[in-house]
Amino acid sequence: MLLDPSGSVVDSVAYDPSWHHQDVFETRGRSLERISPHLESQSAANWSTSADPLGGTPGRHNSIFTETPVTTASIEVHPNPFSPNAGGFEDHTIISYNLPQQTAMVRLRIFDSMGRHIRTLLNNQPSGPEGRVIWDGRNDHGRVARLGIYVILLEAYDGNRGGVTQLKSTVVLADRL
Repeated sequence: MLLDPSGSVVDSVAYDPSWHHQDVFETRGRSLERISPHLESQSAANWSTSADPLGGTPGRHNSIFTETPVTTASIEVHPNPFSPNAGGFEDHTIISYNLPQQTAMVRLRIFDSMGRHIRTLLNNQPSGPEGRVIWDGRNDHGRVARLGIYVILLEAYDGNRGGVTQLKSTVVLADRL
């Protein structure tokens, strides 16, 4: 319960463990987070499992917070190209995404120009409506990938409504001339 200075109830909620995201099987150490303070606090649709890797966001912005629903999905890569040569300049790239759902299970993979899978950055990870992932230019074996064009494939499964959002982009792994 949240009370104002006079002791009147401003808002309240009764915890219900069934409000966790249906695709998160181990909820121990993971907090429920409210999606929007502007929607009904007693609605199960307004709560889900924190997507934060630490399991919760006390004192910080909720990881699944949504002010206004996103209606289109997008993916951006910056810097592009990047150069993972340990030169101290643009050695990593950041992949940023926006999803039309408040919660999703996300898989993000990197493929070379021949369509061969070289790296999995996220595999069935809980996410809110937006996220960012860093790629260091390495493959799943820890070796720096070859110079060239790579395809980024993000798949976000919406367990509440069903369906998968797919986003694709390209990134160039380069080096100094």
